[in-house]
Amino acid sequence: MAQEAGYKLIIRHFVYLCSCMRLILKLNGAFLALLAFVSCGTPRLGIYSIQMEDVLCVPESEHKNLMFSTSGLPDGTTQYSYQDMHIQIDLVLTNTRFAFKLKNLLPDTLIIDWEKAKYINQHGDTLRVIHDGVDLAQRALPQDTTFLAPGSLLEDFLLPVDHIIDDPTNFSLWKINYLFYDKRENIGQKVAVLLPLLTKEGEKRYHFLFVIDNWKDM
Repeated sequence: MAQEAGYKLIIRHFVYLCSCMRLILKLNGAFLALLAFVSCGTPRLGIYSIQMEDVLCVPESEHKNLMFSTSGLPDGTTQYSYQDMHIQIDLVLTNTRFAFKLKNLLPDTLIIDWEKAKYINQHGDTLRVIHDGVDLAQRALPQDTTFLAPGSLLEDFLLPVDHIIDDPTNFSLWKINYLFYDKRENIGQKVAVLLPLLTKEGEKRYHFLFVIDNWKDM
């Protein structure tokens, strides 16, 4: 059952007692294995509470917000759902990325130009992102456009490129910085995901707006 959008996203988040707050990402064929990385200090477990404040579409859809809801998932995370006449999208915010499922509700092909997708962090910086399937060693190269057929469902994620750090000691390892790491200092800060989609009617720029409203030590 759809619930009010005011429900909060719970992120299980490890925060280390130093500035070295990262994950190690190892590329293994088509799969990515995430390993916890602690270079100093003792890990501390805490929870961020985050709300999706709004979804904006430019130009504005004639019938917007046909669905704007939240639902809890079995792993304890929260899924945000949004739908208008063109798309249905379910987003899940993790420690390092924005995972999503996007369905094309149009009778025509939907085009995703990944180079126009952006992440605006809590400091107001606009960051380039990559999506699933991009070789991290080639993350600086332009990404191929995705064509989503009518009625098709795309499962993907957006990962800020600047958060991917090379490990000079091992060519197959990358450190992935967390999206948030300042604990209570993050409270009140806002972030956004920009996802432009090209339709037969022209480009529609979707802005998904989030606010960090609490941090709780565990």
